[in-house]
Amino acid sequence: MREYEVTFILQPTLEDAERAQLIERVTGWLKDATDGAEESLKAKHWGQRQLAYEINRHKEGYYLFYEANLDPAKVKGIEQNARFTEDILRYLFIRKDE
Repeated sequence: MREYEVTFILQPTLEDAERAQLIERVTGWLKDATDGAEESLKAKHWGQRQLAYEINRHKEGYYLFYEANLDPAKVKGIEQNARFTEDILRYLFIRKDE
């Protein structure tokens, strides 16, 4: 298990119900990668923010930030899920130094 900081940027045009469902799905992916240690997952919702540059013609995005102890072997699977989810504009996994 390694410590990661994970950021997701969601489309700003999502309805509240759709956004909540997507957040639940993303959180589920991360919980699966913690091998049941849910207390090692800390979530912060930064909300709607201005982007530094346009992404897919969006000038804003809804930011999610997580601190988690994840299994490195499962990170690639989460990245693949995020890549194929249209409502996720960008994602970033940063491994914290030990």
